[in-house]
Amino acid sequence: MHFGYKSYVIKLYGIRSLKEKRSISKRLQNELKKSFNASVIESGKHDSKNWLEISAGMIANSKGELESLFQCIEKRISENGFDIIEVTTEIW
Repeated sequence: MHFGYKSYVIKLYGIRSLKEKRSISKRLQNELKKSFNASVIESGKHDSKNWLEISAGMIANSKGELESLFQCIEKRISENGFDIIEVTTEIW
């Protein structure tokens, strides 16, 4: 059994309020939770309107499976029109 954690720093454009940012964040978190059965949270940059940091954690039978799932998550984030600026990964 392996555990993986990945954090994504995303650049947001045209956001006028933190309420609007939270709405976008919740929608993205819910989509990732449903699609990948991952634990997803907003893990940083809480007070910034221009940046969003979300983290996903998952358990899988192999490291390869985790890496594949995280690639799919990254692809889904990009498909939603978000620019991923920084990614941090830890797999045990």
